Amino acid sequence: MSRLVVVVLGAVCALGLTACSSDDGGGATGSETGSSGTNGNGACADLTGEGSTFTITISDFAFDPNCFTASASQGISIVNQDAADHTFTITGTDVDVPIAAGQTFNGEPRAVEPGTYDFLCTLHPTMTGQVTVVA
Repeated sequence: MSRLVVVVLGAVCALGLTACSSDDGGGATGSETGSSGTNGNGACADLTGEGSTFTITISDFAFDPNCFTASASQGISIVNQDAADHTFTITGTDVDVPIAAGQTFNGEPRAVEPGTYDFLCTLHPTMTGQVTVVA
């Protein structure tokens, strides 16, 4: 799992499958408000074909996508479009990246153990997601 931390901070695979965030900072989850992180049939977004880096956006107190698959060899950009600070934290790991309001975090690829991980914003715990990391 420490490899995952490196990935998130690096290529962080971190980014979620089934959860999402509320659009008001503390209400409905993504499964209640829509499927911005899915492909319409409930499957998570596949970001493995996005190239060497994929992007996750935080907007209206939600991760987009909030459910996705990424490769451990990819880098990650997390764009915070909100006027509030957020974190990208992978549960059960050392990954805990602060992203200030209006800022972008860029992480380099790192070796990450394949698997499925939950993530959230520790400042707004209703903002959740799940990422599946593949080799």
